[in-house]
Amino acid sequence: MDTKTFAQTRRKIYGSVESGQLYDAFTQARSLAVGMGNHAIAAELEQAEEGYKRMLHYVVQGADDPSRADMMHAFGRDVLDRVDRLERDMKRPDTPTIYYNTLRYEQLQKSDTIASLLQAYGRIFADGSMFGFALNNAHSTKYQENLTEREALERRIFNRIWTTHPLSAADSDAITQALTSTALPAYFRAHVVWAHTLGGFEFLDENRVQLLALAYDDKNDTVSAAAMIGLLLLLHRGRRRSYSKKLLNRLAALTERLDFAKDLRFAYLELAKTIDTERIARKIRDEIVPEMLKLRPDISKRLNMDADKFDPEEFEENPEWIEKLSKSGLADKLKEMSEIQEAGGDVMMGTFSHLKSFPFFDEPANWFLPFHSDYSEFTGDNSALMQPVADLMANAPMFCDSDKYSFMFTLRHVPAAQRDLMMQQFREHGDQIAQLQAASLTVNAARKDMFTKQVQNLYRFFRLFRRKGEFYNPFATGMNLVEIEPLRKLIGNMEILPLVGEFYFSHGYYEPALKVFAILEEEGDAAGNDQLCQKMGYANEKLGNYEAAADYFGKAEMLNSGSDWTLTRLARTLMALGRYEEALERWQALDRRTSGKPSVALNMGRCLLELGRHDEAVAAFFKAEYLDEKSGKALRPLAWSLFVSGDYEKSGKYYERIFTSGNILPSDCLNAGHLALVEGKMLEARNYYRTYIDMLRQKDDKLTERDAFTRLQTDLQHDMAVLTQRGVAPELVPLLLDSMLYGC
Repeated sequence: MDTKTFAQTRRKIYGSVESGQLYDAFTQARSLAVGMGNHAIAAELEQAEEGYKRMLHYVVQGADDPSRADMMHAFGRDVLDRVDRLERDMKRPDTPTIYYNTLRYEQLQKSDTIASLLQAYGRIFADGSMFGFALNNAHSTKYQENLTEREALERRIFNRIWTTHPLSAADSDAITQALTSTALPAYFRAHVVWAHTLGGFEFLDENRVQLLALAYDDKNDTVSAAAMIGLLLLLHRGRRRSYSKKLLNRLAALTERLDFAKDLRFAYLELAKTIDTERIARKIRDEIVPEMLKLRPDISKRLNMDADKFDPEEFEENPEWIEKLSKSGLADKLKEMSEIQEAGGDVMMGTFSHLKSFPFFDEPANWFLPFHSDYSEFTGDNSALMQPVADLMANAPMFCDSDKYSFMFTLRHVPAAQRDLMMQQFREHGDQIAQLQAASLTVNAARKDMFTKQVQNLYRFFRLFRRKGEFYNPFATGMNLVEIEPLRKLIGNMEILPLVGEFYFSHGYYEPALKVFAILEEEGDAAGNDQLCQKMGYANEKLGNYEAAADYFGKAEMLNSGSDWTLTRLARTLMALGRYEEALERWQALDRRTSGKPSVALNMGRCLLELGRHDEAVAAFFKAEYLDEKSGKALRPLAWSLFVSGDYEKSGKYYERIFTSGNILPSDCLNAGHLALVEGKMLEARNYYRTYIDMLRQKDDKLTERDAFTRLQTDLQHDMAVLTQRGVAPELVPLLLDSMLYGC
């Protein structure tokens, strides 16, 4: 069966399960299994379907069964779990993705199981600790060999857990023992947690969710934070699936804990912030770095410095440098970046995105490996060079694990002189930074910082891994965790949704903001909240949803009729919808409240013009011009409204003012041509139309003469009703156009 047909059938099955039509789901799933020759799964589906039929028999007999809903969910899960297995079996033989390449390799290792690999790891780790203690030399050859073997096994275990589906009872038991064993290092337990999460993105398995809930109780912050992030992402991934009563009870118990609610708040905000990471990276790459590069030679010249001996510390007390920064605007940009970092923005993403080409990052497992200073690359022959920095880096608070590895690998490739300078500066400042950070962090802040780093690790993989396109990306859309039904009530009670919605809204991510605001509205938060209605209106307006925008602005106006801002936005959206009569009423109300505001008079004139009330439009535009003569914003609409109202003399005077202003648009030549045409000045009209064509081509050098002429024809046709009302014979226009083509 081809993948396209399978995907179509799979979607139908998922839809049938979601709608509770299990007859169709079972029928389609059995058809898939038989068509693929998978008789074992077909038999399992038949057995499950028999159970469903027995339940239906009791329903028809009128029997009351309080567990019926749970049974329905269980039957639905049976179908979906088997469809996932069918998909996996179909793709396994020849799909070239890294997941299936890894799966095929692991299945060749028939003697290995998750349990046996974990047991072997426990022995190797214990041996390594014994070698280090007994030899009192963590960089001995024996210890180095142990590290290398241990790291290879860590990758094997990660890959095995990642690609195993479904997890058997034996697998779950072995992983549970590993996750609860304090004899194993915390970084390894966190690594196992991420393997679960990555595997759940491929094929959701309830056992994985259970194990992540278990790992959340780990006393180590790294493990616990990774488990929380993984748990939330898998629940969001499977938000349309139903779960067993056992898992729902486990989640319900978690939601009653104060520490879980606090961590959920941390995690939700960090996941929400990832939507802004690309913007921050672009700002650094496209604005700050180019400005710094432009300033460097100029500063060197001003201060008689050799550009190759550039020392930023010398500028800290130099007023010329401060002045140059201020004039360039770079000081403001750097201040903004500092504020972004203080607010928790990921300012390191852009810096380290180019440092992920080392072979280390070819392995998915390595992207999720918590940084630890006894990694084999930093020990042995490299220990004198790398170990002191690795020890400092392990405690560096400003980098996530992925970036720490990038820094260490980069350090090895830096020329010796520069490397020594970097290491010296890092040693001098590293301890101080870590101590200051540790002193400033409360227990809560340290816990929150751990969530930040875990989300950054995950985000970098899905944005920077060379084969990222082969993976489900949880960050592709705004993270709306309230869609997770078991957590919905808790999230609603935490008052975190307004924070998340405000974050999206204030940073211009209007679509995810609207999703959050819609939930707040559904829960009744918009009933008496004019500001929420304002924001929903504004977000819809920005997205071009003018009907919805007008509706929300109308609600906001009813809740707070004294807001000029609301009335202005409502009037503008009504104009965008072509509802000029309603818009005019709002502009007139604003004019009464803010008499003397030229923009209001200008918009009143536009509405009146569209409504055909030309004399009133002229009066409104005159008022706008009187109130704001300097800007000249009223000149064009005033000249046009005078034209359509029949006052050609005054219209001509305003077009003269436009042409003498020097700010001439192609449309000015077009409209002046219309005026000349109505006045019977054929040659003058033709000259204006000719200038219109020339200006169009000046603005767009790809526009041909004939294309520009066609634009003129279209515009004349569009304005023909106005021209004929002013006495222009319809047959005259084609003659004028032909005369232009002939050059008569």
